[in-house]
Amino acid sequence: MRPPADDVDGRLPVWQALGELFLDTEPDIEHLTGVCAESPYSLSELDRILFRELWPALRANLYSPAGQWAGWNDDWLVARVLEKQRPGSARRWWLNPLKLYHLSHWFGIRRAIARQRGSRSPASQ
Repeated sequence: MRPPADDVDGRLPVWQALGELFLDTEPDIEHLTGVCAESPYSLSELDRILFRELWPALRANLYSPAGQWAGWNDDWLVARVLEKQRPGSARRWWLNPLKLYHLSHWFGIRRAIARQRGSRSPASQ
């Protein structure tokens, strides 16, 4: 998988979709699943994008009592994700109590992505 800075166009739809998990609203799981299933990224690459790219960039929104709820501006999101790409930032998410919330959503989404990809006809894969 290419580094985020070299794959912004490919990652941006996935960043936007998975970014819904960090908003102060209920995520649109069907939309999120569809975007991720149509992406070129494997499930393990999607894990990496969520927890090593988005978590460091967007986790602060989860702590704000008046957090972002309308979505992320593309330019801001790209700049924020790329800015937060530094050694060690990804590992810290495992120490955070909010990980259980994200993991519970993510494991269900991950299964739905796998099901959606498995149900495609061979001609469309």
